[in-house]
Amino acid sequence: MTQSMIPPAKPIIGDDEREAVDRVMRSGMIAQGPEVATFEKEFADQMVGGRVCVAVNSGTSGQHLGLIAAGIGEGDEVIVPSFTFAATANSVALTGATPVFADISRDTFNLDPVSVAAAVTERTVGIMPVHLYGHPADMDALGEVADRAGAQIFEDAAQAHGAQYNGQPVGSLARSACSASTRRRT
Repeated sequence: MTQSMIPPAKPIIGDDEREAVDRVMRSGMIAQGPEVATFEKEFADQMVGGRVCVAVNSGTSGQHLGLIAAGIGEGDEVIVPSFTFAATANSVALTGATPVFADISRDTFNLDPVSVAAAVTERTVGIMPVHLYGHPADMDALGEVADRAGAQIFEDAAQAHGAQYNGQPVGSLARSACSASTRRRT
């Protein structure tokens, strides 16, 4: 007996999506160009409260650029969740900094602020919560830990498009954020 696989997600690709791809291909500008500029503006306006967005090739690149822009590098530590996609820790490692793993909350799968507080050292300069499965991390509690540590917060909002925390869109709550293939700085 053969069982069919039920996909966890199935993209919806219709005529509008095909026409958009064809429009880009016809323009000859498959990197940057007016379509990307339009996407950046629409994403900024609709998803992160009008903050500036810059499209990049991947979430890893977006997080990496945010960390570099903040001056994160060799000798620094950034606390990341122990349960997430590898890109979160990889973006930290690419700067030369050290990713430090903290536990997650069993209820939300997001960084546990108590575990984050226990992981802080004198080299901690950042905390990178991942708003996993559309669930916003506890940004108030993580903000308190960051304030006590003198650290910055860098959101990974790649799995939380449209999610809000206390009425504000995730991806608009920290120094920088990554949502799919976009990044913004304040």
